[in-house]
Amino acid sequence: MLKKLISKASRFAGDAVKISNRSELPYTFAERVNLLRARLSTSSEPRVLNYRVRYLSRSSFRIALGEIFFKGDYRFTAKTDAPVILDCGANIGLATLFFKHFYPKARITAFEADPDTASALKANIANNHLQDVEAHNLMLANGEGARSFYASTDPQGNLMGSANPERLADHREVIVQAARLSRFISGPVDLLKLDVEGSEFDVLEDLIASGAIAQIQSMVIEYHHKIGAAPSRLASFLGMLEGHGFEYQLSAGGCNPITAQNVCQDIVIGAYRPSAA
Repeated sequence: MLKKLISKASRFAGDAVKISNRSELPYTFAERVNLLRARLSTSSEPRVLNYRVRYLSRSSFRIALGEIFFKGDYRFTAKTDAPVILDCGANIGLATLFFKHFYPKARITAFEADPDTASALKANIANNHLQDVEAHNLMLANGEGARSFYASTDPQGNLMGSANPERLADHREVIVQAARLSRFISGPVDLLKLDVEGSEFDVLEDLIASGAIAQIQSMVIEYHHKIGAAPSRLASFLGMLEGHGFEYQLSAGGCNPITAQNVCQDIVIGAYRPSAA
């Protein structure tokens, strides 16, 4: 029995060490162990680093935790200790907590369309006493007013709520308020994190039409390729970035084998201005 416990503890510690090896993030050993415990936790409000997190779905929480805190999908190097960050498609706020962990003075505006998820987002901001963070229950679009939003039929939530009903096989329609992101931009933005499940074209078009894109220094965009087997438009999207002075790096998954056709694929675009590299 003791040998099994020692072996389990050894594997636990080894996995914790691997967190930083995968993400290249400067976690302490204690923080790595904490993150591993959070991933394994069955608590409805696990502790992630110094934060207590309320979630709706344990499986969705674990997926987001892995992408954000383990893999470091949103890691970036700011030129100031108080960067301005727009967290678009904030879900329950794990990315906001990630940014606050590394940049405690960051000024963050978070947006989440789904009302239930937005309630959890606001609770996580309030319960962790985050300063200089505000949250809006809004669907980002290229217009204003009431819009249809399609959320999971599962009452515990899902990461793929979208303005496109084809994003989820089983969905319910929710009427939500839409807004242009540009009206929340009044000065330079260090990072725009954009994960809006198919509305990224609308958001980018608004930023370009309003001129607000000139304020954006860098972006991490989750581009959703071929939702519902839609025609390919990635070249147009990248062309819009290129046309406004951005360079970019790409990372993609979810298409195996590569010859598969009409497969929805998430493509991460890290966009930056050459002067900000």
